[in-house]
Amino acid sequence: MNINNWYAACIAKDLEDKPIKVTILGADLVLFRDDSGAAKCLSDLCVHRGASLAIGECKNGNVMCPQHGWEFNGDGKCTLIPAGSKTPTEPPKRARVPAYPVEEKYGLLFVFLGDMGENERPAIPDIMPEYDSGDWHIDVIPRKKDIGHMRMHENYNDPCHVHYIHEFAAWLPKGVTIVDHELTDTYVKAFHAAWDAEGNSNEHTGLMMEYSVISSVSRNTNYQPDYPLQIVTAYVTPVDELNSQIFMIMLMPKEGTETFGLDGKAVRGASADEHRMLVNMTRDQVMDEDYVVLKTTQPKLSAATTEELLVDSDRTLAQVRQMTLQYGERFGMIDTVALKEFDNVSIRVLPCPAHKSDPKNWVHKRVPLIAGTGSGELKAVS
Repeated sequence: MNINNWYAACIAKDLEDKPIKVTILGADLVLFRDDSGAAKCLSDLCVHRGASLAIGECKNGNVMCPQHGWEFNGDGKCTLIPAGSKTPTEPPKRARVPAYPVEEKYGLLFVFLGDMGENERPAIPDIMPEYDSGDWHIDVIPRKKDIGHMRMHENYNDPCHVHYIHEFAAWLPKGVTIVDHELTDTYVKAFHAAWDAEGNSNEHTGLMMEYSVISSVSRNTNYQPDYPLQIVTAYVTPVDELNSQIFMIMLMPKEGTETFGLDGKAVRGASADEHRMLVNMTRDQVMDEDYVVLKTTQPKLSAATTEELLVDSDRTLAQVRQMTLQYGERFGMIDTVALKEFDNVSIRVLPCPAHKSDPKNWVHKRVPLIAGTGSGELKAVS
């Protein structure tokens, strides 16, 4: 699992006047809003006795520990120790927990989990420019799955599974031709052109598949003749190695919105009922059809390419794997084997920017990283 990346933590409107707990990269975090309404994210465990801050309450713009009333501000600093201290409003410097940057985008709250400073951090990609236009029907499906996040992204970038797993596509010819559009060290965009009954394809009908390592997101845009565009964007957050939190955002253009297919021809918009039908089918059927197969797939983590027989239609998912691995090698990967040794014995926290800018006087130690990760250069993805 990679650190120094943005991950979707929750639907923004779900964070109101009470703190909530999320688990990302195996670490428990607390989200809350300060007095100005700004979202904040801290390590969830109080440095006093290890209680969960998330079951506390918001007070004075801080989050208050439910066990002894210690208050922590959005920077992770304790501002009040109401009992047991002769200087309750002047806590020691070590009375602090890691704080993580938060940004709101596409109706979600994203947290940056790593020690990069503000000038080093990558921006959350603008992968869905349609979202804020007001011209598109929009809905989001949150779903937790006991599937590793990379297995989910492989599925979203595998065009040929659609014809076999999903009932709605069972009648389609079973094949695609991949047309590469863009490839960088953190992003891939490729058109998966659908075959017709004779095995022919064109560059206008099929799925435009996109993946960005930054924010752990896959976007599929479905281009079909005489039918409204369908955009399915899946943010997949690793809860831990074997579990994922998915936020699937589904867009279709509203009636009267000017949109075009890849052939340059105008495409009609969709009614609210058509969009609702797509959302319902995805939520109630499509996601479960994927799960039936993914739950049985071995190994649980992405396999080494030498242990699989990949074919031409696997090219995009192979690139997804490679660039995600190389990002972790450069910016840090959690050593989950070593981390398990601390279970129930010691608290380990994810690195935060203050660990780098102010490395001394911390109570909780950081998670172990795989040796050799976090200092290399990205290699070209092929």
